[in-house]
Amino acid sequence: MTAKKSVLAVLGLLVAALTFVVAGCGGGDGGNTLKIVSDLPLQGSDREQTAQMNLAIREVLKQADNKAGDYTIEFEEFDDSTAAAGKWDEAKCAENANTYADDSSVVGVIGTYNSGCAAIEIPILNEVSVAMVSPANTYPGLTTGGPGTESGEPDKYYPTGTRNYTRVVANDSFQGKVDASYMKDDLGVTKVFILDDRELYGKGVADVFESSAKEVGLTVAGHTGWDPQAQNYTALMTQIKATGADGIFIGGVSTNNGGQLVKDKVSIVGDNEKVKLMVADGFVLSTLFEEAGPDNVNGAFGSAPTKPPEQITGAGKEFFTGFEPQLPEGQTIQVYTIYAAAAAQVILDAISRSDGTREDIVAKMFETNLPDSVVGPLELDANGDPTAGTESIYSATGGNWKWKEEKAVS
Repeated sequence: MTAKKSVLAVLGLLVAALTFVVAGCGGGDGGNTLKIVSDLPLQGSDREQTAQMNLAIREVLKQADNKAGDYTIEFEEFDDSTAAAGKWDEAKCAENANTYADDSSVVGVIGTYNSGCAAIEIPILNEVSVAMVSPANTYPGLTTGGPGTESGEPDKYYPTGTRNYTRVVANDSFQGKVDASYMKDDLGVTKVFILDDRELYGKGVADVFESSAKEVGLTVAGHTGWDPQAQNYTALMTQIKATGADGIFIGGVSTNNGGQLVKDKVSIVGDNEKVKLMVADGFVLSTLFEEAGPDNVNGAFGSAPTKPPEQITGAGKEFFTGFEPQLPEGQTIQVYTIYAAAAAQVILDAISRSDGTREDIVAKMFETNLPDSVVGPLELDANGDPTAGTESIYSATGGNWKWKEEKAVS
């Protein structure tokens, strides 16, 4: 090789190396392309909801022309569920989080949907300062301590000591209180039996409910978890019936065999007029009517830290006008869809005000103050929770969840 060729070869290697470094710092377009991902369970009975959430995220990106300030935004959907589980899976959540951590172009995660999955992903992404904004997690311990949380929470999720996780919905410390008061004051329940699905979210909201029930004067007849793998719950419901409870509260997600649980409640304990049934937001999905049968769900009540589409005004109403025609024929808008859009707005806003690094995007996310987001004014506190939110009461009527009223969160 001649000296001239040797110099050219070295120069070529240097150019290649520099190109690699630039790509590693932020992707193409001279480092101005960044990537965000969604992390949701795309298999099982949550699929109708989560598929809509991804559509809503894509619509926000489309309206922004895939831009956030000076940055071009790439987007990819990730599935944190498995076909075998039919819901979120611990190993899949960990695998996804490590994938994002290792891909330096990923600067933001919209997710997760399930709080248990978030508890796995947050610490992994905290180590590398990847911003997370959830449209649906409500377990309090992810951001705060107190009733319904475990020892060491929330600090154990943030090994660096700096928060990287936020959410756009109120946490269950309020939902449990609202539900306890509603069962006593509005449904006339005097003695309640509490069930949870033994997962982080389900047990958390059930524990808050139990504490609040005692405060408002409800007698707690019992509190136990159900086995999602059980073929039926006749023995459990026979036990509940023997306590004389005139109300049952369920904390958990309907993917954990919730349809069978509700069927057996009605069959053994009594219909939802005789023995009142109230469920937390993990059950407030249209798929519950398919799984349990409308007659077994009708008459129940549920709560969710969300407003239904018909109650959304302003920018949210305008968003739905363009979004609804994209849905498959016969599909109705689910309650968390608009909150996925809000989460996308939060991460795009943070990126637009940042220098494009993971660390600065996290910092800017905690300074979120959107006066006209799709869910109204949206500001986050130092814990990563919205400074104000909502809790809605729904009734199961005619095979659908119907919005009844809103309880303000402040």
